[in-house]
Amino acid sequence: MRDETLSPLQIELREAMAEWGCPLCRLAGRAERTFIDSLNYERVLDLKTRDALKASRGLCAPHTRQWQALQGSALSMAIVYRISVLDLLRDTDSRKQNKTSLLRRGGKEATQLAATLESSVPCPACEIGEGTVQRFADLLLKDIVMQDMQALLRECGGLCLPHLRLTLSRPDAAKTYKLLIAVHRDIWETLMGELEEFIRKNDYRFRHEPLTEKEADAWIRALDVIVGSQMVGGEKKR
Repeated sequence: MRDETLSPLQIELREAMAEWGCPLCRLAGRAERTFIDSLNYERVLDLKTRDALKASRGLCAPHTRQWQALQGSALSMAIVYRISVLDLLRDTDSRKQNKTSLLRRGGKEATQLAATLESSVPCPACEIGEGTVQRFADLLLKDIVMQDMQALLRECGGLCLPHLRLTLSRPDAAKTYKLLIAVHRDIWETLMGELEEFIRKNDYRFRHEPLTEKEADAWIRALDVIVGSQMVGGEKKR
């Protein structure tokens, strides 16, 4: 039963903790997937969106491949990436280069061209994911004083290290960061014990001792803690 005193964002944050894995990874993944879905079905025709994708030269590699995997993506991607290919042709057209000015720069034509080929803005999907992370990191810092939030955070394994660092860098972190770290230390101490048992029981002398379910996947959860949970559209990749 939902707590009626909680805001929609508070409920969303708590629901993201229902499964194991960094909740900020999950929420960012969902926001990015929603944006890519909208690109696929409608926003690709929006001129403002097209301008943003032109400036970023499309999406970054991971988000491009995520978009490619969607059903019916071929036409919308062709529209977007045709513009990117056209820009490459324009930006490398030697007839539009001022050769005299390039020579005066000391023969740095290749370096200058490399800078020209850079995108002028970040991947729009990445920006949406980052904005989502910042918004929920601020909410987590506010709600970490609540017992239910502490319990949910322990149950899901806490934040991954990249998102913990980001959360600690937020403007209001000074107020509750000690409590946030205390919860994570509890999580890490438990994980450390499971890792040590996994290692010990893989020693031939102790292989007769069966691994528990948590010990067996402790090494995978350690990867998630240090580098972040691998999410596809907000769902943990198995």
